[in-house]
Parts: sequence; structure tokens; C-alpha cells
Amino acid sequence: MKVIRNINNNVAVCVDDNNHEVIAFGKGIGFKKAPYEIELSQIDRTYYNLDPHYVSLLNELPEDVLEVSYEIVKKGSAYLKVELNRTFWFSLCDHINFAIENCKKGLVLSNPMTNEIRHLYEKEMLLGKWAVKHIDRRLKIRLPQSEEANIAMHFINAKQEVKKNDEKDDFEHFVEDITDIVESEMDIIIDRSSFSYSRFVTHLKYLLKRTNQMSKDFSDNIKMYEDVYQKYPELRKVIEKIKCYIYSELNIEPSKEELLYLMIHINRLCAKEGL
Repeated sequence: MKVIRNINNNVAVCVDDNNHEVIAFGKGIGFKKAPYEIELSQIDRTYYNLDPHYVSLLNELPEDVLEVSYEIVKKGSAYLKVELNRTFWFSLCDHINFAIENCKKGLVLSNPMTNEIRHLYEKEMLLGKWAVKHIDRRLKIRLPQSEEANIAMHFINAKQEVKKNDEKDDFEHFVEDITDIVESEMDIIIDRSSFSYSRFVTHLKYLLKRTNQMSKDFSDNIKMYEDVYQKYPELRKVIEKIKCYIYSELNIEPSKEELLYLMIHINRLCAKEGL
């Protein structure tokens, strides 16, 4: 890999063998005057397509703050057993540097949510305490106690963001698979921009959220389900496939009421396709 610009002693802008620009991190890789070649074994981690805002942060933040922040992120990821967003490190760096600057000025900012965080997010709070001690050990700067909660809050938000992304991926996979089943069994191509499909997706979203109640039949609509099930063999076939899919993915058998709603939405989709 070729270094084309140094950011600091341990960070450099490089180009790979495909001539793609990449930000590379590694002990001492930015020490020499660019341009020059470095071995891949010298690189600890890389960032492609990094937002210019983050690149400017690398130019502004002290190397020791960058390093200790990365150590805190690694510790936090392992302790919380979560793969955090790779750019989370930059926001934590920025916060820790801001806290250090305030500390040096004698400015102490309290966190009114400290008690709430301590009771609701015990693990994250312990991580925040460890981080403050680690900064003291490594940088000889004792941050105020409020920073334990502030750092904990950063990890809480990062975990929630990861959860949102995971749920989004699961949902998109769930919807696409069921859509494929409908298209295959009903021999149609669904217009994914149509309002009918949007309503279909919305129903699947709520269905996925109600998985803990899906096995319960408590509605007067059960008889209607039986009538539709017997009257429309095409819908019966596709609904059986969907029921098997939901069971295999969620290990729960959907209720007849849920299946009735699905049949109604599928019937609307088919009607829109001219069937």
C-alpha cells in the first residue's frame, strides 16, 4: 500500500492496489515523508470512504486521545458483546477530547441523568467508570465523575443504533422472502412502489412485532378465515407456504386472524396486478 499523505505518526492517507483512497492506522506508519510504500502487516485497521468531517477530526485531535479512545471502544465492544459502528470511535474521540479540554479549564459539566443511567444501564455505567480510570492511567488526566455517565451514554446510543440496523436488516429480509413467495405462488410481479404493497409491508411489520401473540386466536374473524381459506384455493396455497416460512424463521405458528389479514392484503396485491 502506498502512503500519499501523513495525518500524524500513526495515521496516513493511502491508496491500495486498486487505486482506492483509504485512511490507514498503524504504529509509526505516518512517520516518514510521503510518498512511500508500506507493508500490509504494518496496518492495524483501515477506513474506506471516510466522511471528510472525520478526516478533519484526525487532523485536529491529539494522537494520545485517539489511541486511548480506540482502546476504550475495543474494551466496550468486547464487554458489551456488540459490534459497534466503525465510525462510533470518532464521535467518542471527539467527546473525550472535549471533556479533557473542559477539565483543563476547570469547567465541570454535570449530567442530570446520572442516577437514571446508573439504575437502568448498569453495565454501560461500569464501562464509563472503567473508561474514566483508563484515561487517568494513560493520560494522567482525572475527568469529573459526570463523565462516567457521559461515556456510558455514548455506548448506550451506539448499541441502540446497532439494534435498529439489525432489526431493519431482519425486517427487510423477512418482507422480501414473503414477497418472493407471493410472486412465485401467484405468478405475478408485484409493483413495490404501489400503495397496496406499502400496506402489505406495513402489515408484515406489525406482524413481526407481534410475534409473542401470534399463536393466539381470540377474534370473531376466525370463521371468516375458514370461509376464505376454503373458497380461494390459490390463496390457500400461498398462505400455507407463508405459514411454513414464518414458523421456520420465528418458530411460531401465526394465528388464523393474522393469516386472514395476510390473505386480504395478498388478494389486493393480486387484484392490482389484474388477476
